[in-house]
Amino acid sequence: MGQAKQRGTREERMAQKLGLVKCTIDELKHKLNIPDEAEFLGYGIHLEVKDEFLSDFSEDKDATRKMWASSPEHAKLFSEFSDAYDMAFKCEGSVVVGIFDGKKQMWVAPVQ
Repeated sequence: MGQAKQRGTREERMAQKLGLVKCTIDELKHKLNIPDEAEFLGYGIHLEVKDEFLSDFSEDKDATRKMWASSPEHAKLFSEFSDAYDMAFKCEGSVVVGIFDGKKQMWVAPVQ
């Protein structure tokens, strides 16, 4: 077995590197005062300076295209933190956030 596998999954190694503390969605909701009934939609990419959310991303050998939305409702969602982190790395000035839907209101919580 390789050394990387002995140190845990990619998610676990990334969390350790970033100093993140693993917690459940329910623990995160409680910590951030998000109602229990709010549904975790996934991870998104937030450009803090402009308060925009990555809604689409594509790249090929000639160009990179990023589309941003003003609302978390239109954010591109990732089910895995590592996928969102990799995408945020390609979007200078952005952070990974958790996006929650409470039907009447949405919550955005920084993960990094």
